[in-house]
Amino acid sequence: MLPAEQYERALEGCRAAAAAGWEILHAGGSALDAVEAAVRVLEDDPAFNAGRGSVLNAAGQVEMDAGIMDGHTGQAGAVTLIKHVRHPITLARYVMAHTPHLILGAEGAEALAPKAGCALVENDFFITPYRLKQYHRKAVSTAGDTVGAVALDAQGHLAAANSTGGVSFKYPGRIGDSPILGAGYMADSHMAAAATGQGEHIIRAGLAFLLRDLIASGFSAPQAASRATTLFLQRVPQGQAGWILLDAQGRVGIAHTTRHLPHAWRTGGEEDFVVGLRATETK
Repeated sequence: MLPAEQYERALEGCRAAAAAGWEILHAGGSALDAVEAAVRVLEDDPAFNAGRGSVLNAAGQVEMDAGIMDGHTGQAGAVTLIKHVRHPITLARYVMAHTPHLILGAEGAEALAPKAGCALVENDFFITPYRLKQYHRKAVSTAGDTVGAVALDAQGHLAAANSTGGVSFKYPGRIGDSPILGAGYMADSHMAAAATGQGEHIIRAGLAFLLRDLIASGFSAPQAASRATTLFLQRVPQGQAGWILLDAQGRVGIAHTTRHLPHAWRTGGEEDFVVGLRATETK
């Protein structure tokens, strides 16, 4: 759950991430490059539970997950239990592009960081005063506050990515939905989606696959995002999650069962920049 004092910072961060992705798309870059760039901005922003600013586990450490998918090629990559890589999303992309695996974790994943061009830092780098205070007060977060991005490029290709520090006071070694294809993220030639919230709820619902199936059934992104709310809660009563969805026509769908979901998107000029806290749908 996003604290009230974080609202403005979160909105500013979402806008910055959308701007970073848009700059790449506007220059003719790929959707895959755009989502990676957007998520890297959020991993560097301590207002979010990803990268620097991630929540602490029960042992007082940060453990992070990330996943990325190219809807054009169907390739995906993910990392989990990351403690020392500044940008987990970039390492996830390296796993996708340069290994035969879909998910790599812990030391095995981090050993690839130099080849991926990823900076290695001490775990303390990720711990902010806000998160440390939260930890000492035992302020348990029930929703993961994952960051995510989806994009459609000029070639009509879609991509999705997300990154997270998980949930506060999780058992060391806990893995959430972010590196799980079909749960926390998904992209193909028709849609791209990223989810946030309680990872166990998202995995049990197969949320990203659910969104894919709704698009395949003929729903637009706004319709599918809205319809998924009912189906998600049928599968996981009182489930806590939010999701962003983009279809091949560039239509945006956003929905959530949490109180707020900070978001931003851009479809053209500055006048087409949308930033908000609550679920928003386009026609």
